[in-house]
Amino acid sequence: MKIIYNIENYHEKDRLVIALGNFDGIHLAHRKILEETKTSAQKLGLKSAVLLLNPHPAQLLFPERPFQLLSSLENRAEILAGLGMDYLIVEQFTEHIARLSPFNFVRNYLVQTLNVARVVVGYDYTFGHQGKGTTYALMELGKKFGFEVEIIPPVMIGGKVISSSLIRELVSRGEVEKASKYLGAFFERKGKVIHGEGRGATLGFPTANLEISGDLLLPVNGVYLNLAQCRDKEMFALTNVGKKPTFCTDNKTHVEVFLLGFNKDVYGEELTVLFLHRIRDEIAFKDSQLLIKQIEQDLLKAQSLIERKYGSLLAQQRI
Repeated sequence: MKIIYNIENYHEKDRLVIALGNFDGIHLAHRKILEETKTSAQKLGLKSAVLLLNPHPAQLLFPERPFQLLSSLENRAEILAGLGMDYLIVEQFTEHIARLSPFNFVRNYLVQTLNVARVVVGYDYTFGHQGKGTTYALMELGKKFGFEVEIIPPVMIGGKVISSSLIRELVSRGEVEKASKYLGAFFERKGKVIHGEGRGATLGFPTANLEISGDLLLPVNGVYLNLAQCRDKEMFALTNVGKKPTFCTDNKTHVEVFLLGFNKDVYGEELTVLFLHRIRDEIAFKDSQLLIKQIEQDLLKAQSLIERKYGSLLAQQRI
């Protein structure tokens, strides 16, 4: 997949079947849009593409509102490449673009620069100034400029429409198992392992401290069972997301990963953690001995969960 930053740098002669959207999280509904884009491109003998705006429009238009992403741009690019898309076009979202009318957005970008043959969007896609462009408006502009429009209907599971906002809500409550059903994959976070205070090692449970961008959503504070990926290996892990209230007073959110059955030095390396199950809330303990006893209980519960629910993942470990 070729990644092109800024539409003005697209100089290819290929006509495109293009998917429009931000695709935060690339959940199951997004995948329907992307599958249709790729299939249509193959049938028409054209190239498939995704156009997304970065940063997310909500971050620029409503800076006063807290907003965090389900997935980084890098993560979305990896998934899109894996899905076999030909192009990812990343357009910097600016106030100038935010002020474009739906007509000018379609004419300037989709028609004059990208020369699209077909556009694929979700049923709730909006575009142009203040989001005034609807899917109906897009279809009318398609007729005017000579490109087709495919609108993908809502995708539902258990009576709920799959959306990035629904998944954000679930993750923010720690309901990572439910979130994974809508994502079609485990919710994950990837970060560089950085030096912490070394307190975990003194307690007998050395942890890898992850550096996570503040733009990315984390599950609510608590202890989670994870599948961790590092050095092309997989292993189960317990992860604490939170303030470390027993010891810390910095009020920062920390992500500490205790890798089960793995004791090699991984400082400076990238570690990916897949969130499988929330074990408990974060607790402030009176002393370290009470904390150690709780961690031992957490490990017992984790082992039970692994045996009952995640045996297939355990069988795939490559330690």
